[in-house]
Amino acid sequence: MKQVLNVLLALHVALLAAAAWAQHRTIPKDARRGEITHVMENIVTVNGQRMRLAPGAQIHAQNNLTIVPTAIPRNSLADYTLDRNGNLFKVWILTRDEAARPNPNSPGGSWPAEGPTGTPIRQVLPNSPSGNGSPSGNGQATQQ
Repeated sequence: MKQVLNVLLALHVALLAAAAWAQHRTIPKDARRGEITHVMENIVTVNGQRMRLAPGAQIHAQNNLTIVPTAIPRNSLADYTLDRNGNLFKVWILTRDEAARPNPNSPGGSWPAEGPTGTPIRQVLPNSPSGNGSPSGNGQATQQ
């Protein structure tokens, strides 16, 4: 009986460790940052410019699960890499902690503090410099 309990305990610990490891994600240092929104099929906008998703592109949600392009929350702050043809290859929709870290590869330096993420901006960066939590500065936060 004691051996069965030890095996079950070891299995439980292994499952917890695997779940914790699965939650950790490594975003490459050369990844760029931008605001991403799905447009149609394999087309998205990044910082207002239309871009195509590469064949086999991977989009990782904030929980690190892979999602389809239509599941990208509107105006999400994301880090991304390109393939050799300039198409989006890997996309990571950022969590609150990831969004707070500067990204030197962003097209204008690091993303402004009021930049969007996968959740409404007031929930992500409540102390944004604009004071209203809105990336557009019009006082209205983006609805999901």
